[in-house]
Amino acid sequence: MLKRPELNKAIRFIETRLKSKLILEDIADQANLSPWHFHRVFLTSTGITVGEYIRRRRVSEAAKELVFTQKPIKQLACEYQYESQAAFTRSFSGIYGISPGKLRRQVGPLQFYHAIQHIKKGEQMQTPRFEHKNKFRVVGITCENTMKSNNIPQLWSEFNERICPMMDRALSRAAYGICYYTDMAEMNEDTPFTYLAGLEYPLDEECPAGFTSRTIPEAEYAVFEHKGSLDTLNDTYNEIYNEWLPQSGYERKVADDFELYDERFNFGAPDSVMEIWVQIVRK
Repeated sequence: MLKRPELNKAIRFIETRLKSKLILEDIADQANLSPWHFHRVFLTSTGITVGEYIRRRRVSEAAKELVFTQKPIKQLACEYQYESQAAFTRSFSGIYGISPGKLRRQVGPLQFYHAIQHIKKGEQMQTPRFEHKNKFRVVGITCENTMKSNNIPQLWSEFNERICPMMDRALSRAAYGICYYTDMAEMNEDTPFTYLAGLEYPLDEECPAGFTSRTIPEAEYAVFEHKGSLDTLNDTYNEIYNEWLPQSGYERKVADDFELYDERFNFGAPDSVMEIWVQIVRK
């Protein structure tokens, strides 16, 4: 069993529809998450994106049929939702290093990519504190990212170099990292999302030239601490969405994520602390 029943349900949903069109929004519904947050939870829980998991499972099941049936390759390509035999062959060859036709003639064992059966269980989840925060505004710089390509470390380096002109008007020295919420059904490891690194700034002042402004509405939050290296930050996000949230009596509000880096944050230090603020509503 998966440690979160909703994820297990979502994977069963995928497994029964490998020969049907799969839309991320429908899969995410099985886990009671938005497509954006399901994609993130799935990746941190399994180490693979939803799209890549589906691709590997389809190719693996097609490989079994290549070996054990006489179905034409073009028919298998169509059944497993490939737009053409050529697209199927490219995907198949990328995984097995051999074309479907050659595999059918090959004698010897074949390694299959099996359905996920469990997700590793982490340490006991921390209990968050609850905070009400009024509408606030963050001014900083942004970058575009994907699940495959992470530009956020470089963004923070650039932000630290450019921070001086806005320090006098910033409301505090605490830094915010805001991951813009993206509402889309079709998402994969190449889908772009926006991340902003910045400081809290007065609501009524003009945004400094060369910077971007983002206003976060008044909301209720569950606040979690991440301690130590940022290398394990995805593990903390996984525990929040995959462990705490389904048992909490709350739902995640459809809104931006944000991270708070205050005086307790010390990059790379084992006693470093940063916070993750999650907008919540009662179920």
